[in-house]
Amino acid sequence: MANMSLADARKILESPSDFTKQEVKNAKEKISDASKTVQASKGALMKKKKDDNVTVVSIGVGTMKKSDAKKMAKAQMADGGMAYGKKHMYSAGGSVTMNPGLKALKKASPEAFNNITGN
Repeated sequence: MANMSLADARKILESPSDFTKQEVKNAKEKISDASKTVQASKGALMKKKKDDNVTVVSIGVGTMKKSDAKKMAKAQMADGGMAYGKKHMYSAGGSVTMNPGLKALKKASPEAFNNITGN
């Protein structure tokens, strides 16, 4: 009975003499339990719950003032300064600082520092 569909149960009950007594009994149980089940997508059967919660997605369209829309706009990039000949921008502010390792390299070997940074 577990694998029997409602359609199979109906076929068995249309001609019960062609099937065993147990199959007829299982078909009757399936039909009587049909009111407690819900047909889901792809033919699966699910038990009904007393208060089925359904997920609902709604899309709304409306208007608002430009001033309100500007307040909701994402944060603008702030100027972070110049480093290695390039302008840097940061969304949360801040500034460009040189890596301590690069500072040490600049003191020890200016030629290697220039190869890395392009300055």
